[in-house]
Amino acid sequence: MKLEGERWRTIVSTVRLGRDEYRVVRPAQPLRHAPLYEGYMGVEACVTKSSALDIAMAWAFAMRSPRTLVYLPLRQSDCKCRSADGPALDLVLLHHSLGFRLAKWTDVRAKIRAGRPHTVVCQGLPQERPAPHWDREKLSGEVVGSTVFVVGSRPTFQAGGQAFRQLVEDCPRHMHEAVGTHCCAEVTAKDRHWNWLHVVYCDKHRVSTRR
Repeated sequence: MKLEGERWRTIVSTVRLGRDEYRVVRPAQPLRHAPLYEGYMGVEACVTKSSALDIAMAWAFAMRSPRTLVYLPLRQSDCKCRSADGPALDLVLLHHSLGFRLAKWTDVRAKIRAGRPHTVVCQGLPQERPAPHWDREKLSGEVVGSTVFVVGSRPTFQAGGQAFRQLVEDCPRHMHEAVGTHCCAEVTAKDRHWNWLHVVYCDKHRVSTRR
């Protein structure tokens, strides 16, 4: 499956807090099989083919949307391919240029209403891997308000997104050819709160080996 050209159905909401206004984009349908937890070494998730595609498309969209909070409500997600290490978490992707204070998120989330439907045609994740040179250009991660925040710039989202592109485009074939293969996306972040985001591709009907 090629990521580029896939359609992602979303809901776009505008949330106002005082004089500030925020654009929030989330999937039109819940991701049923993508539980996200904070583990010993970082944040971990187990995904199926469908939820892997949703996360990859959300990542690609976030890369190109510096004025948007891309929100994946995963706390109600369920999957039998792994056990929970801790409380379930949501995921938000955003650019550092937005200047969003993470402490505001619980208030923003509480004000999200129905919104309007919008279909995004995924433009893919280019295979080039730019090398950021400044500390502020590195992806950072933090857990606030039961939510994992990944904050960066277009170049850092592009670089980190290669792992999700491979998860969608290459993992199904690898797992078909070699049953039991551990196939995952790992995104590193230079941050004191977590070391990496580890997303394991799995079949919901079997157990996937943890590293």
